[in-house]
Formats: sequence, C-alpha cells, structure tokens
Amino acid sequence: MSAAASTTHRRVARWASVLIFVTVALGGMVCATDSSSSCPAWPACYSDQVGPSIQAGWLENPVIEFIHRLISFIALLLLAWTGLLGRGARDVRVRFYPWLALVCGVGSAIFGMMIIKFHLPLVLGLLDLAFALIAMSLITVTDAALRPGRHEEQPRLRRLVRTTLGLIIVMHLLGSIVAGTTSDGTGSFTRCLSWPLWELHDIDRFPALQVIRIVMAVFAVALIALIVALAFRHRALRLPGLAVAVCLLVELVLGVVITLGGLAPTQTNGIDVTIAVTYSFAAVALMWSLAWLLGLTPRSAVRG
Repeated sequence: MSAAASTTHRRVARWASVLIFVTVALGGMVCATDSSSSCPAWPACYSDQVGPSIQAGWLENPVIEFIHRLISFIALLLLAWTGLLGRGARDVRVRFYPWLALVCGVGSAIFGMMIIKFHLPLVLGLLDLAFALIAMSLITVTDAALRPGRHEEQPRLRRLVRTTLGLIIVMHLLGSIVAGTTSDGTGSFTRCLSWPLWELHDIDRFPALQVIRIVMAVFAVALIALIVALAFRHRALRLPGLAVAVCLLVELVLGVVITLGGLAPTQTNGIDVTIAVTYSFAAVALMWSLAWLLGLTPRSAVRG
C-alpha cells in the first residue's frame, strides 16, 4: 500500500468511526427525546415532504431523527469504503472488521426502518441495539489499529477491556428489557443507553433484572478503574485511558444528579431532557473510548 493510500485509508476509517459514534449517540438522543415518531415516513420524514419541519426544543423533534438517518447512511458508505481499502491489509482487524461492522450497521438500519413503519418486537429491538453497538466497536477498533506508531501487546489489559465492553453492552440490552412505560405512553428512559441509577424504580419492570443491571454496573466501574490504572502505565495508552475515565466520571456524576432530582412516571422519567441526553451521550462515549483502547492493544497474531 502506498503512503498516499495508507493516509486515505486512515482518514476514511477515522471518519467512519466518528460518524458511527455520532449515529449511535444520536440514536440515544432520538430515544430520550421520543423524536422517531415525529418523522413517521421512511426514508423521507413525511409522505409528501423529504426534510423535517423545523421546531425548537428537544422533545419529539423531527430534525434530530432526520439528521440521525442522514448521518447513518453516510456512515454505512464509509464503512464499505474502509472495507475496500483494507482488503490487502495484514492485520485481520483492518481486513475484516469493517465488513462485519457494515453487516451490523445495515442490520441496525433495517430494524430502524421497521421501528418507523410499525411496532418492532422486543427481540428485534434488542438486535437493533446490539448491532449498532457492535458496529461502533468494530470500526473504532479498526480506526485505532490503523493509527501510526507502535501498538504494544498488553494481553491482560486487552482481556479486561474486551470483558468490560461486552459487560456494558449486555447491561444496556437489559435496560431495554426492563424498561417500562410512562404515563405519557412513551417508553421509560431506561431503554435509552443509560446506566442504572443504583436503585429500583417502579416505572420499570422485572426488579430482579434491575438488580442484575446494578450489579453489572458495579463490576463495570471496578473493571474500568483497573483498566485506567493499567493504561496510564503506558504513554501510548494514556489518552484513551483518560477518555474512559472522564466518560465514566461524567456518567456517575450525572447519575447522582438524576437520582437526587428524583424520577417521575412521565416523559424522560421526569429527568431534565438536557441531562437525559447528556447521560446517554456519555454512555456511548464510554463504549467508544473502550473500543479505541482495545484497538491499541492487539494480539501479536492479528498484526501478521
């Protein structure tokens, strides 16, 4: 691969990673603001109008949903381009992960369309979320693997990051399962890529599963603390380690703010919508940062 092609490859992968991250973050925002219902047609917003009607405010805003769709489409194109550029790469992550991410991304997009057109069963909704999070993780690992510089083998750290990322993804999937329905008829904010708030909530279902989510969150916090400590021992890993630490801190602080403010069985569970959106964004950023760190700690075999 020529130097110019290598630079192009890195740039395309970087933009693919960024736009998939933005897509997932916007998905959480769409969920928190119940904006999907404000764009009732697909792929256009309305049957007689392509773009959304402009309105102020977070809640039920069609602009958020339309931008989410537009960016997700561009991200899928970049995933395919990244895969094409990596066909001859020695690193199996660079060669295969973009294609796996593309398959997951297309699957998530199809399920997203189905949500707009008709009610999606819980199982398919879980697949939608899982595909989106896996796609983001895979392309972020690819982006990190393409970054210049020596990537150190850290088998213990790699196992910890991989385990923690998987644990957090399962925790978010459980959030969709336990989420109840508000008095406004909307789904509980628990389903919107949010961490548990360290107590059981009447608005949600299945108390036993709520307890399991809290236990998983406690384990995740402990694992992340260990990951950050190990990452800071290596100069090349300090920046992603810092990103992981900051995202977790923001998530925990906002969780305390939300808990102290109290919940209500209304839209966004009575949480200030800006705080709710930020809480969801921090959760996505934490997973993205963990995937970035994972990409910088390869196995020796994957790099040929």
